[in-house]
Amino acid sequence: MKKTLLTLAAFAVGGTLSAQTTYNFFDPADCDENGFLWFDTKEKLDKYVGYPSRMQVKLLDGDYLVPGDYPGEDVAPETIKDASYVGYGTDGVKGGTGSKTGAIVLPVAGEDFGVLSAPHICGGGILLHLPDCAKVDFFVSAEQADVNLGLHPAEGNVPNRDLGGDNLILGGEFTSDSYGDKLPGVIFTGYFNDVEKLEDQDYGPVGNKHYFKIQSEKGVQRTIRLVNYMKKSPLYVHGIRVLQYTDNGNPFTPGSGVAGIEADENAPVEFFNMQGVKVSGEEPGLYIRRQGSKTTKVVVK
Repeated sequence: MKKTLLTLAAFAVGGTLSAQTTYNFFDPADCDENGFLWFDTKEKLDKYVGYPSRMQVKLLDGDYLVPGDYPGEDVAPETIKDASYVGYGTDGVKGGTGSKTGAIVLPVAGEDFGVLSAPHICGGGILLHLPDCAKVDFFVSAEQADVNLGLHPAEGNVPNRDLGGDNLILGGEFTSDSYGDKLPGVIFTGYFNDVEKLEDQDYGPVGNKHYFKIQSEKGVQRTIRLVNYMKKSPLYVHGIRVLQYTDNGNPFTPGSGVAGIEADENAPVEFFNMQGVKVSGEEPGLYIRRQGSKTTKVVVK
């Protein structure tokens, strides 16, 4: 599959939506006031993430784009869901400023083989089947500064194994070059907003340019595959916002999310050490305290 470089510009978290009425792809009761679904509890991960067709975010293991076997390659890495993972903040500290807890973990990519039809072995990925696409945003982090992701959209409700050929609306890479909160040589953490507006202007043979957006009209189905092209760090997908035009009974109204202060106050308190391992928090030391969606650093004396 040919890859082209797609670089997203930075947009505000709110973004600009179409004049059409939009609906939250996920249950608003599980989203924050901005419509983001955060993968910060096992309950939400089990409800929305998995392989069965009834789930809304499918997990894809690494290497799935490459046909056949390659000598010396291990079994394809497994994409997992982990509600206890403590991400890095914009200060480069695990559990620090702006960090998120809980994620879908996309494993690292393999080495290039220089095969024209499959020039890159992808890491793990996720797949979305949408009735139509009004808006797609991600919050991700990685333990390296330069994020390199693959995005492969298609028109229609397309199984992963058939995602290619005539139904592919093109696709390629997008990077963190001008995006999010990047600490040089350390980590990346932040939003990739307005992904639906991503355009590819250089795909195809010389002199045969194509232009596309992932965003669709009402009732025009979209399949979207997000994969990790990075070889050094897994990609941690902490949250996702998906809006559609098809009426599913969940009209999108900013500020109406339930996952807020009350939910945090009623959530159980958990402690993690600075390596992200869950502990009792009873021994003296520096810990990350999590309650609901809130994380703070605490010292136990």
